[in-house]
Amino acid sequence: MQYNKIYPADVIKHIVCFFWEFEGSFTESEPYAHGLTASVNPKLAFQYSGLMHIQHDNDASPLFQSGFQCQTSAHLTISATQPVGIFGTYFYPFAIPLLFGVPAHALTNYNIEISDVLGIEGAELAERIMTCRNTAARVATMTSFLTNKLSKGLDSPKDMIATVNYITARSGKVDINELVNRNFLSQRQFERKFKSWIGFPAKLFTRIVRFEACLASAAASSQSLVQLSLDSGYYDQSHMIRDFKEFSGTHPRSYLTENHSSFFE
Repeated sequence: MQYNKIYPADVIKHIVCFFWEFEGSFTESEPYAHGLTASVNPKLAFQYSGLMHIQHDNDASPLFQSGFQCQTSAHLTISATQPVGIFGTYFYPFAIPLLFGVPAHALTNYNIEISDVLGIEGAELAERIMTCRNTAARVATMTSFLTNKLSKGLDSPKDMIATVNYITARSGKVDINELVNRNFLSQRQFERKFKSWIGFPAKLFTRIVRFEACLASAAASSQSLVQLSLDSGYYDQSHMIRDFKEFSGTHPRSYLTENHSSFFE
């Protein structure tokens, strides 16, 4: 199994965190399975070899060949019993409406074929990616596509970008009233605009950001669960456990003892 990150060119680095490529030679006797947690970052993935499956609430189905895994508050499982190769783009939370003019909340919690969102343009992009011979060619193709979309897209929502950056810099440990006041909007105006650009109500977004920051801290240290919960801004350990179960489907102790390297890192 191999997983690589490729960082974007300067022209798109404000909307793309990184590109990734994942390959593995899986079989019926040596299958692959990985739990996906809630995430504030939408992704666009192309399965150029093989096909993975996705499972939610005991309902398994083939994952799209080319499509969006959008920002989600749900936890899922992906699996493979054959060799696979996937190339993807890991976006910042506000990228989808900025690039494609689609309200973020319209796609929240969806895994959806690219053509269902972008029509013929999406199908043509998928075909170009599928015929690329290597990672460098796929990165170049996506960079050209995204650069062109930026030139024709909406103006950057500087207030929402600043708000997202403020929340993530503080690992989700912020007060919603403070965010409303920083944007000089009423509560209702702020929530409507935030959900349209980011896909979640602000409070849910901050909870998932805190949870993801907690995962990162746990991976980088060997803290006790009590200390991890306090450092992550939870009231206590039981508060952190509730979020873990909601956003990952499991107890933090179980989750953190597993190997979670995957193309959706």
